[in-house]
Amino acid sequence: MKDNLNILLALMQLDIGGAETHVVELAKELKRRGLNPIVTSNGGVYVQELENEGIKHYCVPLQNKNPFNMVKSAKLLKKIIIDEKIDVVHSHARIPSFILGKLHKRMHFPFVTTAHWVFNTGYGLKYITEWGEKTVAVSEDIKTYLMDNYHIPESDIRVTINGIDTDRFSPDTDASDIRKEFGLSDKDTVIVYVSRMDESRSLVAKQLISIVPEIGVPNLKVLIVGGGDDLDNVKALADSVNSGLGKNTVILTGGRTDINKLVAAGDLFIGVSRAALEAMAAGKPVIIAGNEGYIGLFDQSKLSVGIDTNFCCRGCAESSPELILGDIKQFFRMDDNSRSELAQFGRELIKREYSVARMAEDSMKVYEWALGKNDEILISGYYGFKNSGDDALLMAIINDIRRFKESPNIVVLSSNPSETVRQYRVKAINRLNAFKIAKHMNRAGLLISGGGTLIQDSTSTQSLIYYLAVIRSALKRGVKVMLYSNGIGPLRSRSNIKRAKKLLSRVDLITLRDPEALSTLNEIGVSGPKTIVTADPVFGAEPADPAFGRTLLKRFGVPDDAKRIMGVSIRRTHSTDQAFEYTIAAACDYAAEKYGCHTVFIPMQTSRDEGISRSIMSKMKTKSSVIDVRLGVNEMTAAVAALDICLGMRLHSLIYATCGNVPLIGLAYDPKIRSFMDYAGQKLCLNAEDMNSADIESMIDKCFENYDDIKKELAESCERLKDKAKLNGKLAVELYEKGGAEL
Repeated sequence: MKDNLNILLALMQLDIGGAETHVVELAKELKRRGLNPIVTSNGGVYVQELENEGIKHYCVPLQNKNPFNMVKSAKLLKKIIIDEKIDVVHSHARIPSFILGKLHKRMHFPFVTTAHWVFNTGYGLKYITEWGEKTVAVSEDIKTYLMDNYHIPESDIRVTINGIDTDRFSPDTDASDIRKEFGLSDKDTVIVYVSRMDESRSLVAKQLISIVPEIGVPNLKVLIVGGGDDLDNVKALADSVNSGLGKNTVILTGGRTDINKLVAAGDLFIGVSRAALEAMAAGKPVIIAGNEGYIGLFDQSKLSVGIDTNFCCRGCAESSPELILGDIKQFFRMDDNSRSELAQFGRELIKREYSVARMAEDSMKVYEWALGKNDEILISGYYGFKNSGDDALLMAIINDIRRFKESPNIVVLSSNPSETVRQYRVKAINRLNAFKIAKHMNRAGLLISGGGTLIQDSTSTQSLIYYLAVIRSALKRGVKVMLYSNGIGPLRSRSNIKRAKKLLSRVDLITLRDPEALSTLNEIGVSGPKTIVTADPVFGAEPADPAFGRTLLKRFGVPDDAKRIMGVSIRRTHSTDQAFEYTIAAACDYAAEKYGCHTVFIPMQTSRDEGISRSIMSKMKTKSSVIDVRLGVNEMTAAVAALDICLGMRLHSLIYATCGNVPLIGLAYDPKIRSFMDYAGQKLCLNAEDMNSADIESMIDKCFENYDDIKKELAESCERLKDKAKLNGKLAVELYEKGGAEL
């Protein structure tokens, strides 16, 4: 990133608070790194600190939803962006983001937002929230919230931390002037609480004050630091407690910027989020408690929940006076060594994981993303039709690209865009919306066609024409085109062969999932593109968990005591008549009676496969089960991995079995099945059209007779195909970034 970029940091105000401190520290670190941060807010106690660092601040009324203020803010922000020649706008709160989001649509500046908290999405508030082209989330749970509630693609979010200045917040900080200001003697035991005293943040302050008479520590002083709209109520409670005790035990400091010195004056800190992290950096034991929930006295056992919630307690048990009192008493019962260990653990954690440097680096990376405005990568295929195999393909392709490209700008052409967005955390558009496809083609740097067998006319000529039309649209606009681990054929019509040959000869790169696809490509006369045989992208996915799969299968009636489990994946074709169903039913009964197999039917596309599966079940003599709900990709691969043998017509049932090291028998209704079995080195394959019960029974016998050898062969094949599958993503990203792939 070049130096001297002008970065506008916008937030509501600059009073005490986690987001406010985050912005102040970020601005100072960006300044140290050669950038020019400019901050805009309604003002507050931190303005002077920024100005002392040479950071310009503009006062803009961004503190509330008052329509007059919002209109005024929009005018002021527009002028600031123009006058200061702003390169990147980085907003840190809902109101500034809403206003700047509207300006972004007109002015087209690079726009970044940070989510510090989860917003209320009720009462239509979701629709007055704007997010940037790229977004920073300060914790993993906020990232998940953004994806679930606003469908922001995962690649557009970067998780950061609340960076802490460990020099400013240090065990060496001198707190003598604070002790003098508030009359704290060396004999006093001091508890410090820091937060905004807004009604939405002041619960724990009130709970802490209410239990002060029960703490039972000599010479106790409790400093309550912060100001806000609930300060009068907090003060009234403090005055009542002090009056009852007959002494000034609870001290309210109001809003302050010298938090480091106030924290240094304490023996124990109570609070959440950034304030808790600052106290840890200062070497203070911490009780983590806030309006969102309660974690408690922080030690190694609380680390995981602390990180997961960004030390904000979201989803934890509610805070209560009893919980706070119990942990305070536990702390004061500890010996000095135990207290020192807590303090040291917190300090080392902050130094290791929560530096200001990392926070700034994360933001700067997002600025690079926004400034780069990466061209889109469009993915075209049979997506959004609730087919497990195609679902697995799409997931694998997305993961392949992400493995080699940070924050790829992926857009999927889908039959069900909203579901694709939810399931894969990417952008999606309707695959039949010609206007939207053209619009995104104009933004694209690469079109991926595949995976799967898209270039064929056995489904229909209409299907082939659709996929070729998408490719033609990309080529017309100069977009790079890659066929991604495709199967090719069959192509029976001369006119279709001519169409495919003409268009495929113009694409930039073709990877194929098996050697048979290469033979078909050569037969139809495609020449020109770089071409390589790789493997189905699903082979590059993470291994499935068979134990999890057994748990899933139990839900669908597979008994715990089943000696063996045989999975059967069947689909309807023109030849799957009653005789076919009786043949499969007889084979399942044979496997049950001779080998103790419980049959479970596995519909890979529930709407098309469940009917024939149930029809076959009704013709069986032995008990069987069926997976009668649509499973996600990870669930389905786990279910197949839990099998002892797989009988499959659906290609990806066989691929799942190979990945799970499950001996398999292929039922070839289409040339792609036999092509895959040959590529995987598997010989147990029958033509679905002319097989009989004896043929399948013979295959089942051979499978169990050679069981260990088959598993060994599958393990070797899977490793070989996995290595080949990983080439797909590498080659795609090389084509996208360099304009060519290195074969």
